[in-house]
Amino acid sequence: MKQQTLVIDPEFKAQIPPLTEDERKQLEENILADGEILSPILVWNDTIVDGHNRYEILQNHPEISFTVYPLTLENREQVLVWICKNQLGRRNLTPEQKKFLIGKQYDAEKHDGFHGNQHTLPASSGGVQNEHQQTAEKTCERIARENRVSSSSVRRAALFAQGVDLADKLCPGIRLQVLRGDLKAPDILFERLAKAAPEEYDVILEQIKNPRPKTKPTAKQQAPQLQEHLPTSYTAAKLPYAEPHFEEVGGYPKDPSAAYAQLDVAAAKMQETWTFIFKQTPNLRTDPEHRKAVQAILEKHLNFLNTLSRSLEFSEADEERSA
Repeated sequence: MKQQTLVIDPEFKAQIPPLTEDERKQLEENILADGEILSPILVWNDTIVDGHNRYEILQNHPEISFTVYPLTLENREQVLVWICKNQLGRRNLTPEQKKFLIGKQYDAEKHDGFHGNQHTLPASSGGVQNEHQQTAEKTCERIARENRVSSSSVRRAALFAQGVDLADKLCPGIRLQVLRGDLKAPDILFERLAKAAPEEYDVILEQIKNPRPKTKPTAKQQAPQLQEHLPTSYTAAKLPYAEPHFEEVGGYPKDPSAAYAQLDVAAAKMQETWTFIFKQTPNLRTDPEHRKAVQAILEKHLNFLNTLSRSLEFSEADEERSA
């Protein structure tokens, strides 16, 4: 029996987390043992939506039959959304794979909502641009809720996915390396690439391809470890905290070690304070209203830290370009 010829769309396939060699070998062995494909390959207009790996294996085993099941979807964006949501239902995703899929889903839904369909068509009254922005915000919040992340995480995931796709366009194969976990570049580099001007691509891409190895801090540099059982008066309150005092030379501190120490102490105090409060008030984690309030507080400070981190990395990039 001649196999039905299906189409593999590169963009659709790129949303599917790649199999390891062992996983692919195991899948092929299972197919050969069964003598057939037990689950139908899902298609949209004869283009594979789910079942890329099975179909590719079948090309080496034309004697094995399979069935297809057509999905009723209106356009490419809806297909991309379906693929992302289906893959996000898996339990064995890496953090990079999950972030990439969330970002791709958000972008696809925004694009589909802008053109309009029965699910995301804006109301007829009011400004179109404002309505589209409100729809995008609702989409962001819904995707955040579905994946148990914050709205800001969804927006950053979209930048991450855009950066990964752009990096792969500039240097084919990077997407696969990132999603497989072979390339451990900081997520923020992909976010920065997504927002960069074309003349900045080479510098950022080089940083992505050759990430700096993470060095373990020495014992003196490590933040103090939390005690197994914190006392009523949490230990952070006892940490020394002196006023800054720098001997400046040409506008720069001669010895900035005092600043390092104070930043370290401030971080340790924050960690111990939050840990102590959560131990004393456990319903902050379990009550939905409390969780929402705590998340709002946390997100405000995370935004500050993210902004600070980005400014430090941008300063580093500026120094490298001027060197």
